[in-house]
Amino acid sequence: MDIDKRSVVISSIILSVIGMSGFLILPLLIGAVANSLHFNEQELGFMASSIMTAAAISSIFSIIWIRKINWKLAGYAAVLLMFVSHISALFIHHQIFFVLLMCAAAFGGGTLYSIALTVLSDSSNADRYFGYSIAAQVSFQVLGLMILPKFITQYGINSLLTLFLILEIIGLLLLRWLPRRGVERTKNTVITHNIVDINNFVNGLLKPKVVLALLGCFMFFFNVGVIWTYIERMGNSVGFSSEDIGLALSIGVFFGIPGALLAAWISQRFGHVRPLALAALLTVISVYMLIESMTFTDYIIALILYNFSWNFSLTFQYAVVNSVDTSGRGVAATPAFHAMGAAAGPAIAALYVTSSNYIAVNILAISSVIISLLFFVVANKLRKR
Repeated sequence: MDIDKRSVVISSIILSVIGMSGFLILPLLIGAVANSLHFNEQELGFMASSIMTAAAISSIFSIIWIRKINWKLAGYAAVLLMFVSHISALFIHHQIFFVLLMCAAAFGGGTLYSIALTVLSDSSNADRYFGYSIAAQVSFQVLGLMILPKFITQYGINSLLTLFLILEIIGLLLLRWLPRRGVERTKNTVITHNIVDINNFVNGLLKPKVVLALLGCFMFFFNVGVIWTYIERMGNSVGFSSEDIGLALSIGVFFGIPGALLAAWISQRFGHVRPLALAALLTVISVYMLIESMTFTDYIIALILYNFSWNFSLTFQYAVVNSVDTSGRGVAATPAFHAMGAAAGPAIAALYVTSSNYIAVNILAISSVIISLLFFVVANKLRKR
């Protein structure tokens, strides 16, 4: 199958949204769980960390099998796991079992996202399609954050679970257009007769420049995990209503769309490092604005800057990994490092936050995004050499 066919590209982009859907509206999930299941701040942090750890584990496994297993069959398995987990969660609201079901769904979502991204990475215009994928994800976020708070207020956590089930049914219908295999990477292949060649694996994916680029992804999403887990709680602690927080989140997330589209339009015109540096600067400014004395206007502006820079940065993160990696597995590994970073962030923040003090969120987010940029800069320099 031609990977550049419009049906393949569009299906892969939509499947990337479905795979990431749980994370994309995580603040609403956190708020709904806090109200419906009565989790405290520490429990919410550890729940978010557990969910994203499950997504990370699935992405790590995908590094091994992504060039060996039929993508279409793997996609069906991933979506069915998500569907069974979410339909079970409709009826099981016990705290521990609910978290376990959310972790199982995240495992399937991480697998689906890795498949979708790898399909896009094999296309002839990968950088642009990464941008379109991110723009589609942000569009879903905007609609979700704008519309869902009213349903959550009326129906609780089950309204989100029902949405996930609808998305998964759509996913099952779209999987028919996925290719079974991708582009053969004959020059630097890491597979020999269906057995992983350890030497080529180490010389390919585990080259220093690739590892540094992936660590840059890890540290950036360490910041995202911290902010995205507690952003709803931070607004709540200042006294903003659930409807106001939902409105602010939807406005902020909307600006992720021009961020992603701008990145797709810029593509390779300014290299990779300068756009990443701009995104890091805007992220630091936005996080600095999220303080206890912030007004509702401050909250909205911070969210606008944060989401614009986050989604602008993502395209160039994938592009850096794709440019330094020759094994054909780097892009599939990127969601794993994103998810591991997003899992580590709230787990560490949970040790320090309280219902009235979120300064640890600001410190951890600003520090990690600066470290992330340093990793990308060094990886890019090694690539040029």
